[in-house]
Amino acid sequence: MLAILLVALGVRVWEVQRTSPYRPINDGQSYLTLASQVAHHGDYLDNHAPRSGAGGSIGPTTYFPPGYPYFLAAVDLVTGNTSGGGQAVHAARLATAALGAVSVGLIGLVAFEAFGLGVAMIAMLLAALYPPLIELSGTPYSENLLIPLELAAVWTGLRASRAANPFPLLALAGIFAGLATLTHQNGVVILLPLIICAVQSARRVTGTGARAVTSRGRGRRSAATTLAGPVVLLACAALTIAPWTIRNAIVLHRFIPVSDEMGITLAGTYNPSSAADSQIPYRWKYYGAVPAYASIARASLHLTEPALSSRLTTAALRYVRSHPLAPAEAAYHNFRRLLELEGSAAWRISGASIGLSVATTRIGVYAFWVVAALAVAGLFTRRARRAPDWLWAVPILLALSVILVNAETPRFRAPIDPYLIMLAACAAASLAARLLRQPRLRRAQPRAHPAR
Repeated sequence: MLAILLVALGVRVWEVQRTSPYRPINDGQSYLTLASQVAHHGDYLDNHAPRSGAGGSIGPTTYFPPGYPYFLAAVDLVTGNTSGGGQAVHAARLATAALGAVSVGLIGLVAFEAFGLGVAMIAMLLAALYPPLIELSGTPYSENLLIPLELAAVWTGLRASRAANPFPLLALAGIFAGLATLTHQNGVVILLPLIICAVQSARRVTGTGARAVTSRGRGRRSAATTLAGPVVLLACAALTIAPWTIRNAIVLHRFIPVSDEMGITLAGTYNPSSAADSQIPYRWKYYGAVPAYASIARASLHLTEPALSSRLTTAALRYVRSHPLAPAEAAYHNFRRLLELEGSAAWRISGASIGLSVATTRIGVYAFWVVAALAVAGLFTRRARRAPDWLWAVPILLALSVILVNAETPRFRAPIDPYLIMLAACAAASLAARLLRQPRLRRAQPRAHPAR
């Protein structure tokens, strides 16, 4: 296991070195800028200069959730690269590569709890060498932190389902889920499957510890204990998120739990220009490049970030009301993009948006198809059926959280890929077991004796 982790770290550091020097673009540049602000000032800059907020608005900002910028700020402080520049970018990429190796280890832990040791070892090896995750590990994007936090929450949930006292582990799962939400807002969806896990864990404890209680007393205790599971989970998640929510209320004078990205996100997908894109229908576009939203773009110079988000949300919903099939069409095309079936233009543009070359992106696409094919086979194995049902709700909900808006790969599929890798490992483990079983069966068959 340690050898696999070292391989995972080594190939990711090699990817960083291979692609250096690296020039961050788009959201990657924003994360690094915010990290520098946090390293210097302890928070995002609180100013009201023009275009200091997202989308050209007047700051302060809460568009980018704080998890990844604060992580990069900690890296800056540890390495002494608080002034930014190439050394800070390189340190950020190396730290992100280390996160990738941590994710490989957590994939192994989740697979061990759900499927057993054999599948866990294969899953770790696949994850260590899986090109899309290696490619992403060399870029400064928040999904690199979302993946280990999401997997940590799932792993603690799986452990809680077996523990004699699940509540400390459920509390830890809530903390990890809260941190995942603070890293990427759609991380909140993993709380729904974890609620099911919490209820099942609490019921199991009640069923094994209440035999000497009267029927009425047992019923009351059972209901209270069952309710306590999700309450602990959600309370710890809420307490983890609360400091940032309070910060937003103080700085932006609005109730914004994590981010005000909804307006810019929705308007980028639901507009006439994206719908009419013949190459990649409903591809997300920056609202400032959409002629239909030109008046809002001009007004953004005088709008706060929450006010801009509100206007764009209204505009996007107005478009959906006029085109009620738009969400279904966007979901269809984005789902095809998740599967790399929307054509080469889609994956080329998606890769370029995070600074990947065409050759690097192409390798990732081919590798995904191989793993996806194995994952489909893995669905039909007994090993896959060992896992609790709520585990499979995690990738489904993560997929639903992106296909209605933006499904650029490998970035927005990355939190889903670990589950495909685990299914692929189930298929590989089943095939290996079958191949090993055949020679034994042949040796066990009695030999025919010649007639005398």
